Amino acid sequence: MLLYPYPLAGPDGETGPDGQTSPDAPHLVLTQRTTTLRRHSGQISLPGGRYDLEDGSLLRTALRETQEELGVNPASLTLWGRLEPEHIVATHYALAPFVAYTPRRPAFVPAPAEVAEIIDLPLALLLEPATIEEEVWDFQGAERRVSFFRYHEHKIWGATARILSQIVLLLDPGRTDVAPFAGASGETGRRLPPGDTWPRSVSP
Repeated sequence: MLLYPYPLAGPDGETGPDGQTSPDAPHLVLTQRTTTLRRHSGQISLPGGRYDLEDGSLLRTALRETQEELGVNPASLTLWGRLEPEHIVATHYALAPFVAYTPRRPAFVPAPAEVAEIIDLPLALLLEPATIEEEVWDFQGAERRVSFFRYHEHKIWGATARILSQIVLLLDPGRTDVAPFAGASGETGRRLPPGDTWPRSVSP
């Protein structure tokens, strides 16, 4: 998860009255995956990918994938910490989220085979209860209630939403209305200790 200051846009994407840019506010970057990808195609996600043995650590995986997907130089980032892992039942993946900061928005260079759109998400938006919506979706013939964060036309759900909800609870520990954000298999984010699904020899 990459945080950076960026001018807040209005509801229609404008930068402010009379063309003036608004003050910088904390944002984080999300991507919409291309429809040609084999897994999670077209969905909204955080930068990241599969651990390779050459990485040597999950942090290096996160940095490598962010550079490959968005062209962000790892040397320009300050690591703030690591969030709790999340589990995706459908793909048997465990996600290890890290939080990094950069003092200015990177000049993103999206990988065309993986990234259809870059989304600058205002961090404050996650703290607004009205941002969380719920719908009934069809998953292979079975109806399931799905909660998600809405940002314009985007619906941020599943493991990505669960990771974002960790940020919400860190910033506002008193929140009791944060949705479970179930995934495609109905999982609501059983938290996994490091080493539960990846080799214990892999350092964080």
